[in-house]
Amino acid sequence: MAIRLTEEATEAATGRHRSILFPRRPTTPRIARNFVVATLTEWGETSRLDDMRLCASELVTNAVLHGAPVGRLVLVRVESLDEQLRIEVHDGGDKPPTQRLPEEFAVDGRGLLIVSTTADNWGVKERTGSGKCVWAAFKRDKSGDASVPPRTTSPQGDTA
Repeated sequence: MAIRLTEEATEAATGRHRSILFPRRPTTPRIARNFVVATLTEWGETSRLDDMRLCASELVTNAVLHGAPVGRLVLVRVESLDEQLRIEVHDGGDKPPTQRLPEEFAVDGRGLLIVSTTADNWGVKERTGSGKCVWAAFKRDKSGDASVPPRTTSPQGDTA
């Protein structure tokens, strides 16, 4: 169950965002993934929907498993900006995420590797107070649709 939904215009003339707080539960990645898909579909931003769904799932799963302390919330934010679509996942954990190269038969440890090969950019930014924001961005082409340009595999720092 989601806690609160907010939607406001950002400072960019054509930008908008929607955020929602989720409890730290095993079902949160699925519910957050559905929130991201519903938001992007409502906004008509479906050209990279599968990529964004996958990245949202991985980032929220990491926040639930490794980032958000027990009893804390996870905030998921979807942004539609002039040049990119962006998913942010905020949690109260102070430990920065690390991209790993798991063993061939490992059953976990691929989340940020998946994000780095699916999103156009990704990174981590500090928040005021405790916690962090891990984000994934998807560039737009000149027609306004999200495009599929070459990808980078390392965090790009804060582009906000």
